[in-house]
Amino acid sequence: MSTARRTRKSAEQRRDELLRCAVRVSVTDGLAAITLRRVATDLGVTPGLVSHYFSTAEQLVAGTFTSAAESDLERLLDRAESARPGAATVALIDAVLDDEARQGSALWLDAWSLGRWNAPLRAELTRLDAEWKRRVAELVAADAQAGTVRITDDAVSTATRLMTMLDGLSVQVVTRAASQADVRSIAHSYAQLELGL
Repeated sequence: MSTARRTRKSAEQRRDELLRCAVRVSVTDGLAAITLRRVATDLGVTPGLVSHYFSTAEQLVAGTFTSAAESDLERLLDRAESARPGAATVALIDAVLDDEARQGSALWLDAWSLGRWNAPLRAELTRLDAEWKRRVAELVAADAQAGTVRITDDAVSTATRLMTMLDGLSVQVVTRAASQADVRSIAHSYAQLELGL
């Protein structure tokens, strides 16, 4: 018989483990498939342990979305910010619409739909959407200052229009209603008209 001591996970480690499991569920079956029982079953723990960290499925769904969306936001913005000086806006457009971003776009579509009935999720959607627009406005403003894009009003309004266009095209990417080449062509045509790219 083994006498090795089992190491107890910290509250932060356990919460992260629960969220990672819930993110996996969201990728394979969508946010609507996330329940306290499903996460407990997938991890081999009791539903009571899950409810200790997330008292309702709505809170677990909101936490799952936040975890995945924040990670996706940082990945996309890192990619844009690592572009050559003055080219962050174009790099962001390409990053948001590439195949790698399809999963993140699907997550947002799922969340917007469920957020109509899930108040904690709706609050996170609103917060993260505002964060997206703020960060994109910073990229646009920096590119405008570098002289590679033009803005006709202010960076926040420009970023809002840009994100609205990208949200619409992301639906096309997720549903495969348009080819990748067509989606990219539409985005670049818009960027040329809106930003002078």
